[in-house]
Amino acid sequence: MIARSALGTAGILGLFLTLLGCQPTMEPAPTPQAEPLAIATATPLPTPTPLPTPTNTIAPPGDVLTPTLRPTEPPVTFAPAATSTPTPTEVAAAMVPPTDGPIRVEAMPSRDHFPPQLKITDVIPSGYSTVPPTSGRHWGAWSDCGFYNHPLPDELLVHNLEHGNIIVSYNLTSDAEVAALRAAVEAIPLAREYAIVRRYLAIPEGMVALTTWGVLDRMEGVDPARIAKFFEDYPGNTGPEFANGLPCTTGIDMTQSSGG
Repeated sequence: MIARSALGTAGILGLFLTLLGCQPTMEPAPTPQAEPLAIATATPLPTPTPLPTPTNTIAPPGDVLTPTLRPTEPPVTFAPAATSTPTPTEVAAAMVPPTDGPIRVEAMPSRDHFPPQLKITDVIPSGYSTVPPTSGRHWGAWSDCGFYNHPLPDELLVHNLEHGNIIVSYNLTSDAEVAALRAAVEAIPLAREYAIVRRYLAIPEGMVALTTWGVLDRMEGVDPARIAKFFEDYPGNTGPEFANGLPCTTGIDMTQSSGG
């Protein structure tokens, strides 16, 4: 029994080995190789653009801050506040200063006549070149000599200037000043035939202006010596129309006129 059992065991073992030799050899599966990881190249971040330096800086105490606009920005302007229409005297006070004596003024391009229903600003938008005028276009009529307490139109008196006459324009506020001016002019013999004196609101209060063709003198107050010297230097012969001048006694009597 023991021998058979041993044989049986050996036989079983041999059979197992025989069977084992007939089976295909099982090779271990290859271990998959991992693909190498690609190392990405880092893209550098863009350099940030620096912010513009502020143009408005904080001023130290006591200083006034002045804003500076960038060159590409148009300057900002503000319309002035609406104001009431100034009076002629207010306009003149800012625009018509006195002179240091007689000054020569270039004559305007034309001395033609235009209809009396028009003003110089209807014919030439900018008006005459000086205040009071010393030349330019005018009406066909002219004024008689005399001392007038009311305004007379520039368009009328420029024709007198063309004849060589002298215009004395005043904006005096007191009767005493007006009387002093009348006395100063009446003391000049030439004035009787060549001078027209009229009130004129386009010059500042207290001013007296003397004009002949192409010549202007504006003074503060009444200066008899300066007025007399003007008549002496320009004795009615400065006009372009008559070589020796034409007396204003041939003009229209404007005593009843209220001016223009």
